[in-house]
Amino acid sequence: MANISILGIKSNRLDNRLAPDMKSQMVMLDTEEDGNLIMDLKSVTFAEFSGLGSLLMAQRLYRDNGRSLILAGVAERVRKLLEISQLSDVFVLLNNTDAALDHLREE
Repeated sequence: MANISILGIKSNRLDNRLAPDMKSQMVMLDTEEDGNLIMDLKSVTFAEFSGLGSLLMAQRLYRDNGRSLILAGVAERVRKLLEISQLSDVFVLLNNTDAALDHLREE
């Protein structure tokens, strides 16, 4: 089984202030060739399009390298923004990190 990293977003806002730091983290985590990533978003209650852009960049990095990225604990408000943006089908959205770990173990 591939390694699994869990990145917990502690901010309640996924916005233009956080997006550059998230992109940097994604590039750093992308150096592990066989690792999958769970992004724990349980603290995030608000997101802007710049924040979604950083999530999308991360998804592309992982997908293009044959790895999985899962968003866990996505709040209803953020989930609705993903749906409005037509991005909800791009991501695997699960209720919590335990469900995400189970999902990756079954892959």
